[in-house]
Amino acid sequence: MTILRAAAVAAAVLALGACQQQAARAPAVPATPVAEVVSGATGADQAVACMAYLALKQGALEALTPPGDVTAVRAAMNDWEGLALTSMTQDEVTQYFASSFAVEDDASPGKIEVTSAWCLANKPAAS
Repeated sequence: MTILRAAAVAAAVLALGACQQQAARAPAVPATPVAEVVSGATGADQAVACMAYLALKQGALEALTPPGDVTAVRAAMNDWEGLALTSMTQDEVTQYFASSFAVEDDASPGKIEVTSAWCLANKPAAS
């Protein structure tokens, strides 16, 4: 009976080790998705949403010590604004941007990072 118990203990140890290895290989938590307000929108709606996320990214960069470079972010904001202005007046864009910024202001740092990166990579041609 002792050999059977020893074999059972050995099998349990091996099974536990296999479970721990599988847990270590479990897929990572999925990356934060791009904000739906950006990825699910088109035209001026997408443009203004990107402007809001890029403004949040700019604020985060400026808060760093030393401050981060915001040149590309500002240029992309201008390009997205140009797209918005093709179908809205300057006043409409300004008001829409202010409300979008206020709504998205509590977005997580991860969502700001992922969404602003998407907006930078997909910015319209300079207008």
